[in-house]
Amino acid sequence: MSEEKIQLPDFLIAELYKGSLVDLQTFNSDTDYSKTEEKSLEVREPIATTQKISFLGENKKGVIVIVYQLDAVFLKEEDLAFLTNILKACQLNLADIAIINLSKQEIDYNTLQEQLTSKTILLFDVEPSALKLPFMIPAFQAQKFSGSTIMVAPSLSLINKAGSEGKLLKTKLWTSLKVVFDL
Repeated sequence: MSEEKIQLPDFLIAELYKGSLVDLQTFNSDTDYSKTEEKSLEVREPIATTQKISFLGENKKGVIVIVYQLDAVFLKEEDLAFLTNILKACQLNLADIAIINLSKQEIDYNTLQEQLTSKTILLFDVEPSALKLPFMIPAFQAQKFSGSTIMVAPSLSLINKAGSEGKLLKTKLWTSLKVVFDL
């Protein structure tokens, strides 16, 4: 990946510079803050805003991968390497998808469709209810809903586990992905 094309998400930039950025709109150097009077705070209704979804990838083919990992911005390195291999087998790459980590942001299906327009949604260790979908999907089963194909699977770490359990999960995942992507 070229260093020129790396774009950090807004929340990560804010986290990196949280103590060193100054809002020049609210900072007025002519004001003597030591002599200002205390003013009562005005209570206002919160403004309903839709936060922009933060994701890794370029979403060129409308494939959304949603995970829940507390200890990673998007994905742990070993899970990203495993996912890259899965994508390669499906004739996709990281530019074709968008990886969203639900531990860092809350989103629902409607917001997802408004901002990213997905054709395929792969949920790893995430239940459909986390996207406020009104149904459940058994693991490794493709479900069509409102123009998208949705598939639920265990976490990438569990699927990539060594041994017979990991091998069985990989086989189930591959069988499902062949159906989802018509391979």
